[in-house]
Amino acid sequence: MALRTLVVGGTSGIGLALAHHVAATSNAVVTVCGRTKPANLSSNIEFSPIEATSMRGIKQWADNFKDRLAGHRIALLILSQGTSNFAGRDETDEGIDRKMALHYYGRQLIVRELTPVLEQDAKVLFILNGREGSPARINWDDLDLRTSYSMSTAAQQCATMLDIMVQHYATIQKGDDKRHYAHVYPGGVLTGLTRAWPWYMRAAVKVVGPLIAVKPETCAQLLLGNLDKVASESGREGYFWSNMDSDGSVIKNKAVWSQSQRDCLAEHTWSTIDSALNSR
Repeated sequence: MALRTLVVGGTSGIGLALAHHVAATSNAVVTVCGRTKPANLSSNIEFSPIEATSMRGIKQWADNFKDRLAGHRIALLILSQGTSNFAGRDETDEGIDRKMALHYYGRQLIVRELTPVLEQDAKVLFILNGREGSPARINWDDLDLRTSYSMSTAAQQCATMLDIMVQHYATIQKGDDKRHYAHVYPGGVLTGLTRAWPWYMRAAVKVVGPLIAVKPETCAQLLLGNLDKVASESGREGYFWSNMDSDGSVIKNKAVWSQSQRDCLAEHTWSTIDSALNSR
């Protein structure tokens, strides 16, 4: 049976490296999604265009993707779409900040839409910052940061909300579903995200980057090399979520969120997304 993998944001950097790493196995069928088709994809990697800042665009893409699956299921879902530009709050025509649409809201919509076509033991990876989220770094009174937005607060808010949602998905599973949800901290990775930075910062990265960061291929090997072990060990202990570090190890002492906190965030998330879907 083919190992079917979907990588959203898989057109460059860590996402593309993860796609190539999976595709190297003999029975893999991989789909990468993004705005621009990467060059030199192997024969078992297909490209599916997506506008990942648009909730309506994601919903339309997901409906089409599920139709193309023709009854097949996804074993590995990787969500790595993102941006590192330094602009302030920049809302889409659906009323969601573009960074938060990429890093948080769009990812949740993809999970919601694709859950019916995930294998019962599928792995779902959110690639962002599984290390820094904490109870001190979330603003419950302004979850979408309409009144308190800054680059740092957006980064902290999205990281913490992803922490909460991996626990939410893990705990609402029913029956024989034993999917593993992981929020990954990839560490310093040499990716193309710096192209949105000012020229002087890009120049500095060219000099310093190789000294403090790893190649995307190395990061992909470490993460995927330990994923099955992390998932099986947590499953034996009765839970199906984790925060993974850049070397593929489990990040210890992460906050365990209460059901009321998980439910509160989930309610906000679906309300925000559904409002965007219904906007005109």
